[in-house]
Order: sequence, then C-alpha cells, then structure tokens
Amino acid sequence: MSELILTRDAGAIRYLTMNRPEKLNAMSDALVEQLATALRTAEADRDVAVIVLAGAGRAFCAGADLGSGTPAGANADGKASAKAPPTGAQIAERLDNIIRFYGTIQRMDTPVIAAVQGYAMGGGCNLAVSCDLVVAADNALFGYPEVKLGMAAAGVAPTLVHQIGRKAAFELLTLCNNIDARQALAFGMINRIVPADELLATASAMAEQLAGFNHDALRLTKQLIRRAADLPFAQALEAGRDTGLAMHLFT
Repeated sequence: MSELILTRDAGAIRYLTMNRPEKLNAMSDALVEQLATALRTAEADRDVAVIVLAGAGRAFCAGADLGSGTPAGANADGKASAKAPPTGAQIAERLDNIIRFYGTIQRMDTPVIAAVQGYAMGGGCNLAVSCDLVVAADNALFGYPEVKLGMAAAGVAPTLVHQIGRKAAFELLTLCNNIDARQALAFGMINRIVPADELLATASAMAEQLAGFNHDALRLTKQLIRRAADLPFAQALEAGRDTGLAMHLFT
C-alpha cells in the first residue's frame, strides 16, 4: 500500500504531499491521522522553518472520503456511502478528531504554505484556507457542498468565518456555489494565482524566502499574528510588546 503522506526535505523546507491521487486526495480517517502526525513532527523539528502542503495528481483535496465516514466536510462528488451509518458516539469522536486536526495548522508556530491545484472542496478547502499562505493554480476550484448534500457545515464553518468574515462565509457555506481562483482571491481565501505548471515552483520560492529569515523571528511573528487576531486592539499591542521582548531576551 502506498504512503498516504509523502515527506521530503529541501534545506529548511519540509514538503508534505497528500498521496491518494486516485481518490483526488479525499480525506480518509487514515490520511487525516497521518497528516496530523506529519505536521506535528515537522513542528517539533527545529531544523524545519517552513512547510509546503500539496496534493498529488490533479487535485489538492476533494474533501472527506464519505466512504470512510470522516465528517471532515463534504466530498466533491457527494456520493453516499454504502456502509452502515455510524453511531452517535462514533460521530462525536470523529468530529472531535477533525476539529483538533483543523486547529493543528493554526496552533503551529511553523508557517504552512498550501499549493492548491484542481479541486479543494469541503474539508479540502478548509485545509487550504487554514494554511498561512495559499498559492493557487489557475485551474483551482474551491467550494463547500455540505449543506447541498444535507450536511451541516460543522467542521468547516468556524475556520472560514475566522478567515474571511461572517457574510462571505455565509454565502459560500449556504449557497454552495463552487468558485474559481480569482473569486477565492477576492474573498481573501488565497494569496496568489499562478499558471498550473508554475504552482510548486512559486510555493517553493515563497518557502525559500521565508526559510532565509531568522527562524525564531518567523515563528514568533506567526504566533503574534494568531494571538492578535483574537484580542482587542489594546491587548494586541501589549502582545506585540511581549513578543518583541521575548525575541530580545530568549533568542
């Protein structure tokens, strides 16, 4: 059986590639578990300054593998599972796991760059939006089909609201219309659009630029951005002061 997460290092850059191309990198329980482990491992490695997250084949991630029962957000095709429905306890456990998973990238101090091509749907879209920087190919397609499939957008709504605001999130989560890279850029979901054949090179160039900076300064800045986003302005200023002091005293 092939590895679900491919890992490669290039200097201080850790490349993580979801490797289920035949399933458009749909998020099975096993893939989610292995990706979470790979992210935590990279975070703990002080030689890793930046992570680039990608998907093998023609899609970044088509969302949940509904056949595996993972409530990570709906899949692009919306096919129903033939398996017996999970119990309430199983659903609760899986939701707990996926909420922790989505929080992993934002809790990390190591910056994560997503390189998105093709489908980024449901949980896959949420995964991309959770990253600190998102480079999208001009063929990328984003969307949240959960409500259209009769599912509450339980796992994906919190991240999207925090990233792009209530009204924009409501539109995407309830109208369930797929959007292209230009629309995703307008919503503030991604940072750049490039031709598909330049996707990985562009993400790598951004990663190399970040990796060339002081790694402690980079980590502390991401940490401060995360804290400041959830604080009143006056407290955010104090957090900035504390970060500057920490950089001076402990690095």
